[in-house]
Amino acid sequence: MSSSDVSLTAGMRTNLLLLQKTNKQVESIQSRLATGNKVNSALDGPTSFFAAKGLNTRAGDLSNLKEAMGQAISTIQAGDKGITAIEDLVQQAKGLTTTAYSNLGNDASSIATRKSLAEQFNRIKDQIDKIAGDSGYQGKNLLAGNGLTLDSTADSRTAVNSLPGMSNSRVTNVVSADTYSVKVSGSGAITADLEDIAKAEKSRGITSVAVSGTLSSEAGNFADISIELRGNSGRERTAIVTENGESRTFKFFDNTQSAVAKTTTAGVNNGSSGVAQVSSVTIGGAVEEGDTFTATVNGQSFVYKATAEDITSADPSERRDAVRGKLQDLVNTAVGASGTNRFTIADGAADASGFIDSFTITSNETQGTGTSFSIGATTTNAESKSVSVTFSSGTTVSFTIDRSELESLGTSANGTSTIQKNVDITLSATNLNGVTVERSGNNARGNAKLSDGENSLNFDSGTVRVTIDSKTVKQTASANLSANLTTVQRTDANTENDLAVQFNADNTSNIQVVSRNVTSGGQGLRIDYAQNDFLDRADIDRAVSSLDFATSTLRGASQALSTNLNVIQTRESFTNEFSNVLVEGSNKLVQADQNEEGANLLLLQTRQQLGTISLSLANQAQQSILRLF
Repeated sequence: MSSSDVSLTAGMRTNLLLLQKTNKQVESIQSRLATGNKVNSALDGPTSFFAAKGLNTRAGDLSNLKEAMGQAISTIQAGDKGITAIEDLVQQAKGLTTTAYSNLGNDASSIATRKSLAEQFNRIKDQIDKIAGDSGYQGKNLLAGNGLTLDSTADSRTAVNSLPGMSNSRVTNVVSADTYSVKVSGSGAITADLEDIAKAEKSRGITSVAVSGTLSSEAGNFADISIELRGNSGRERTAIVTENGESRTFKFFDNTQSAVAKTTTAGVNNGSSGVAQVSSVTIGGAVEEGDTFTATVNGQSFVYKATAEDITSADPSERRDAVRGKLQDLVNTAVGASGTNRFTIADGAADASGFIDSFTITSNETQGTGTSFSIGATTTNAESKSVSVTFSSGTTVSFTIDRSELESLGTSANGTSTIQKNVDITLSATNLNGVTVERSGNNARGNAKLSDGENSLNFDSGTVRVTIDSKTVKQTASANLSANLTTVQRTDANTENDLAVQFNADNTSNIQVVSRNVTSGGQGLRIDYAQNDFLDRADIDRAVSSLDFATSTLRGASQALSTNLNVIQTRESFTNEFSNVLVEGSNKLVQADQNEEGANLLLLQTRQQLGTISLSLANQAQQSILRLF
């Protein structure tokens, strides 16, 4: 120890050490107050530090899981919103079927109404699929199902579509794989619904209505036949026969035909050189088949009824010429040169076109009473009118119109009667189980009647749909052709839309939310497109049945989502509360008591002041020595 070293007294050194220790304690307490923790590092308390860190780590993991649970809840809520919207659409579709039931008549208006309702039904079905597709959340769609799909093969569709008169073949609402043998059979013979015929005869005042023929292979159709009558009693009548836009018009009972007898030269009996009588019979007006013309000579009547052969020409003059010639021949055969030879029968004058509508009767006697004779002519309208027309489809319609019946009905006979046409053509499909479903042109409407356009054949495994062209389908029937329509699985089932929700860090507690297929197809709600435009009651029944199945399925899916949602929400609440417990426990291990630390700081600050004073007193002892000098 050198003489230059400074040494503190024992008292000063003791006071200084106490003061340094107090300063360190003050700094430690100030750190606790500043951080709020009594353990800020492992050096402050390793046991508490690591225990608290473990609790905080676990709480953090639970917070992450809670966020995932929140997203899972949103995913389920998105699916639930979709199901609610689809349920509303299903109820709308049920309303359409109710309206369809109330319009089950076979009149044109009811059929058109049901077709419109079927189109609306199909639009709702498409919207169900769109809502189901739009109900996903962050890549998960709980309404998209497990991915399994089935459909008909392209080759089998091509095979069916290659048959004459058949196109757009497919299978909808496929529930399971199957193979359908599709064929068309029948002779194409055409008849008509007997009840419709009876109604037409009664309403229109016609008889002997008959519909016959064979469906054309190039221009056939399944259209109804309509017979319309127009006119009034005592006037010309009109009959219009129509099939598939092709019409024929017939006019009859016009009452303009006439037969007029006239004497141009009177007979004179003056003994030796009298004058023979010359008279004529003239045919006038419009001549129709069945019109009766009578010429009377000296009380002897000669009657001729116009035939179809007489009216082949549309020229009225030519028709009058034909009837005049036939009546003239009757008179000539009886009393003319080829008969008794009492009279000379001759043609009248020709008109500008060269047709003759009259003939003359001249007595061959110039003296005596034979120079004069009585002459007369009358005509009566046809008692009936026979109508027969053949359409390009191969249909022949014939009937007879009775004049007396029409006169008795008056204007009430006017109007249109529709006759349902039956055609011996049947579309059928047979599946692998031997079940056969068919639609026939011979069936009554409302009872699986084959029609032009799309026809649906319903099976438990799916609905076979084929568009029929009535113009050419008879070619397939005549050749007895058939083809197979096959459905297969297109995509495998998967769980990519299932939602896995983890509840704890090591995933020993979790829940699997299984996605449900609520699309309209056969793997989901089994809502098919409207079959046959709701033509049959059975088609509406199938739609109602599918909607009932869909309602049940949607309720099950909604209940499953609700149960899962409740579980996840409960676990989310538990996780949140348990995480708070862990954080609170961690805080208990490391957090400082602010009140206690504040009191300690105040005590230490007092101790600091006392230590400083003690150090000052010890230093004063040294200063007292200096006063000696």
